[in-house]
Amino acid sequence: MLTDPLILTILLESLALLLMREKSPIFYVYWIAVTTLTNVPVNLYIQLVFSGTNTEYWLAVAVLEALVFTVEFLLCLAYTKDKKKSAKYSAVCNLTSFLSGLVILQII
Repeated sequence: MLTDPLILTILLESLALLLMREKSPIFYVYWIAVTTLTNVPVNLYIQLVFSGTNTEYWLAVAVLEALVFTVEFLLCLAYTKDKKKSAKYSAVCNLTSFLSGLVILQII
């Protein structure tokens, strides 16, 4: 189901933002919108379009994660006007959700 990865990603990334001491409630709403904008297309592609080998899957994931990082960095930068903060938020949030996803895939 498409909503499960999105909800889990939003929860994990919100927790990461909280741990990085983000205080603005409006920023959380903005980040949830940004996350939704990137998460839904990536998961739709992986679930409905991708049909390659295991190696091709991991290559696609790497490319998609790089694209997500870039888009989220740019959208965060548009909000914060702070390159360092935007890079940090995008990197930490994406690593948190990506690594958590890897753990979950190992369990199921």
